[in-house]
Parts: sequence; C-alpha cells; structure tokens
Amino acid sequence: MSKINQDSGKHQGNKKLEAIKDDLWGTILPTELLELILSNLTFVVDIINFHVICKTWRSITVSVSPPPPRQLNPTPLPCADSSFPLLFHMMDFQRKYRIFHPLYNYTWDFDFPPQVPARDGPKKLYFSKYGWLLMSRFFKPAMPFLFNPLTQETIKLPAIPEFPGYLLSMFFTCPPSQSDCLVVAIAGRRNSSIYVHKLGEADWKMHDLKSKMDHYFEPVCHPILYQGLCYCLGLDRNLVVFDIQDIEHTWIVHKVFNIPSPSEFPARLTALVEHDGQLLVVLIGVGRPYIFELDLKTKFWKLAKNLGKNSLFISKGASFSQRAIVSGTGNKIFYPLVLKNKTDSFRFYSLATTNGAKISKRLVAGSTVRVVSGTFAEFVGSLKKLNRKTGKATVGFTLFGKESLVELDAEDIVLETK
Repeated sequence: MSKINQDSGKHQGNKKLEAIKDDLWGTILPTELLELILSNLTFVVDIINFHVICKTWRSITVSVSPPPPRQLNPTPLPCADSSFPLLFHMMDFQRKYRIFHPLYNYTWDFDFPPQVPARDGPKKLYFSKYGWLLMSRFFKPAMPFLFNPLTQETIKLPAIPEFPGYLLSMFFTCPPSQSDCLVVAIAGRRNSSIYVHKLGEADWKMHDLKSKMDHYFEPVCHPILYQGLCYCLGLDRNLVVFDIQDIEHTWIVHKVFNIPSPSEFPARLTALVEHDGQLLVVLIGVGRPYIFELDLKTKFWKLAKNLGKNSLFISKGASFSQRAIVSGTGNKIFYPLVLKNKTDSFRFYSLATTNGAKISKRLVAGSTVRVVSGTFAEFVGSLKKLNRKTGKATVGFTLFGKESLVELDAEDIVLETK
C-alpha cells in the first residue's frame, strides 16, 4: 500500500470518527423529542445554542410563533422574562403595536383588541409599569385607559373633565390589580390642576393649584414615587414635590443647583429614576448622556459616574434601575430608538468605557426613509444629507407636487423597507 493510500485511509477513518462525534447526540435522542425541545425555546440565543450541538440537531426545524393576540383568555408571551424589559411601539397609524425584546432581538406584532378601537384616533402613551401601559386618546376629550400589551387586558377609566390646555402627564401608583391603585393626571398650562382617580370609582377628583402651580408649569418627564412622595421635573429642571394624599398643602417647587440648564445641554429625553435609594436625573442628548444624583438636603445635583451592577432603562413612558442579570449589561444606560424595523431597537451607553453604541440599520444619502416620530411621523422621503456628529438628517419630501427639504433628528428616521 502506498503512502498516499495509507494517508487516505487514515483520513477516511478520522472523518468517520468526526462524523460519529458530531452526530453523537442525534443518535441518542428521537426526532420527536428534539422537535419538542426546540418548540419550547423562545429566544434566539437558545435556538442558536440548540443548533450547534450536532448535525442532527441542526436539521431539526419547527415553527415557533407567539400565541395569537385575540383570544378570549390570552396567554402571556413566553418572552416576558425579568432579565430585560420589553419595548413597546405603536405602528401602522396606531392600529397595531410591536413588542420587542432588545437582548434577544425578538419581535411580535399585534393588532389592538376591539376594546381599543382605531376610530378613537391617535393614542398617546403616558406611563408604563408593572407590565401595564397608561394611554389616552390624543385629542379631547381625554379618555385614558390601562392596557396590558401581553395579555391585551384593558381597563377603561372615566373621561377626564374638560379643562383649558392639555393633559401633560399621567402615572399610576401601584399594580392595577391592587384596590388602592391611584391614577394621577397633571394638567398644567393655564389649568394648574391635578386630577386623581381611584380604580373602581366613577370619577376623578380635581385638586386646584392655581395659587401654587406656575402658570406655565410643564413636566419634562413622567413623575415618580420616591420615599412616599411624588417627584416631578419641570421644563426648567426645577424639582416639584407633593404628597398625593394632600396635594394642595404639600406642593413645593425646589430650585436645584449644579445641573445644566436646558440651553446649556438640550436633552431629547429626560428622566427621574430611583437608583440604589438615590434620586437620579438622566439627560440624554445628541452626545453622551449625563446622570446626576440629588442631595435632598442641599438641593445640589452631583454627577454620577458609576451604576455598579445595575442598568438604567430610560424612555418617555418608563424609566427605572434594575440589577443586571445578563452578563455584560451592567453599568450601562439603555434607551430606545425606534422599532419600525426589527433591527432598529435601542442605544446603550456604557459608563465603564464611556462609549455609546447604536443598533440600527445604516443610513446613507439617497436612501428612502420613513419618519417614525415628530410632526412628520409616517412621512416617506429621500435622505439627502446625514451629519453623524450632530445627529441631524436632511430629508426631502414631496409636498403638493414639489420637493421640500426638512431637517430632522437622525434618530427619528429609519430605512423604508416596503
């Protein structure tokens, strides 16, 4: 036997051994059991790990889909774990909504249930906590409701009494399943009132603050409960504190110091967050975000540089600090961009490396883009210019037969895929 033939035989033997090793698990477990295992895996990372086991496991495919959205007794989505919050986005002119798991890049699209009819017009999301959303129709009369996007359970609230101006902010105090749950609505701008509704009751209780609330007061973010009191940040970044049980006599505005003014640091997104027993304000602009920790005694803010093992999740409707269960997610700030495309999800900023990262499709001049928020939401146009340093984009829209150029925030546009 020649050396070549000997090597060839040895090589064939090695290939057989490798094939046996590669398919070892596949020869032990029946196909039906493998299909059952795969059908119970929800997250992309688990499915990938399943398929790298061996050749036989890679050949197993099953159709995995979330439960249908319109059931008499909806089952919560299996993605609702506690390791990472889910993102919620209204789409298709607010007839549908998308739930997105940013860690595993999983998305689910749903129609709103019949209890939330499209004929009510545009909806606005005010607040989210305990798995529930507090929403209302955009136009008057304000008809708020609580909505669980996973189970599609809906709790309609009484219409808020007519008042001049607009409903600026709303939140609820505890899970809607609890009998003492309160919904609080702040109506500033000429109205200077706060409305409180206890779930199960027929109406709202009005608290008139015209002698105490500034005529132009407007919350810049949703209020939070901290140490038994309600804290709210105004547009001027002064801090408002009041007790929900005695609003008229406890409303106080604190002038705070050592925090950039809106003119010094314009913020696209502002949030109040309780973190490790401390009150934080988070300012997110075009560049790096800033976190300030409040000293309640001196009313001074100081720059916070470390979140420890926690992560901050910031959005207009919900902001909170959470222990980082997933490796590599600690000491970071996560905040959403847009969820129009399945690859457009969130941005994170690491305090450890002082680096920001944006997870999004690449935008280039000449691309067809869709606006997802702001005045031109749902408009489709052509991207003319993009300045990544300033975060600004120039988009051309055809209006009344002529092209008009509009400057927008780059985070408000996505590539049009249709």
